[in-house]
Amino acid sequence: MFYLCLVLLKLIAIPLSLLPRPVFLRLGRGLGRLLFWLGFRVRIARENIGLAFAEWEPARREQLLRDHFEELGILFLELLRMFYRFDRFFDRYADVEGHEPIQRAIDEGGKGVFAMTAHLGNWEVLTLTGRRVFGRQAVMVTKELKPHWLHRVVGVTRSLLGVEMATEPRTMQGVLRGLKQNNIVGWVMDQYAGAPVGVRVPFFGKPVGSHTALAMLAIRTGTPVFPALAVRKRDGRYLVRFGPAIELVDRGDTEASVIANTALFVRHIEEMVREFPAQWLWIHRRWKGDLSPLPPHSEGEMLKVPNG
Repeated sequence: MFYLCLVLLKLIAIPLSLLPRPVFLRLGRGLGRLLFWLGFRVRIARENIGLAFAEWEPARREQLLRDHFEELGILFLELLRMFYRFDRFFDRYADVEGHEPIQRAIDEGGKGVFAMTAHLGNWEVLTLTGRRVFGRQAVMVTKELKPHWLHRVVGVTRSLLGVEMATEPRTMQGVLRGLKQNNIVGWVMDQYAGAPVGVRVPFFGKPVGSHTALAMLAIRTGTPVFPALAVRKRDGRYLVRFGPAIELVDRGDTEASVIANTALFVRHIEEMVREFPAQWLWIHRRWKGDLSPLPPHSEGEMLKVPNG
């Protein structure tokens, strides 16, 4: 199954790679409109947009929903395109900004960096900066894909592009090895995380479970955290942008500092999404569990495993 899938994906990716970019974009938008018409996770996306932008007029939220599905169709085709010489795609269509501070951190610090991002635009484009821009291996913290043969296919493809995956049960080993080798560790901060690794912090004004591992590692290792994104511009090219290193906060207590910095990271993610709302992955279930307000003057609260 692994070899058959690999061959089939390459056979799909090759003709996609030959399409002129304007044709590719029109095809992707058409696919997105089809997905919307078929109702593919439309209800989830509509509910999420309603939670995030409750103050908007319904017509504006509905327009964002439709714009999102057009972007989703393009993303789907680009993910298929990844299986054939995606490095050429990057070299041709990516414009990189703000990478100099990361390069200095790699050259002078020698202990690697974290690139913090979200499911925004095309994160696969962002991972290629490891080899294409910085000349370093990129380590991508991710969950294992299902089924396993698909995980192997994606893993082999990413490896050829200079991207290593750090997955359970060896996520931390992969992350720490990447830092030790002075590489770039990519971390997405827009997925739900429950107890015992999650903390409720505000995202679009709704406290929601967010993973604490990045904050914990940044505090313990002193590794700088740079916000990063790769989004499509109007002309179809990609803006790959790195922001300045995030200045961590110290609350004088480990748990309080982890909560505060996780909240800080999530605020940065929210700013990214607000800037490019149509390109965020509204179809995934970000808001789960207890969405009630936090206690007054609280930055967040750790999620606890229920007793019994």
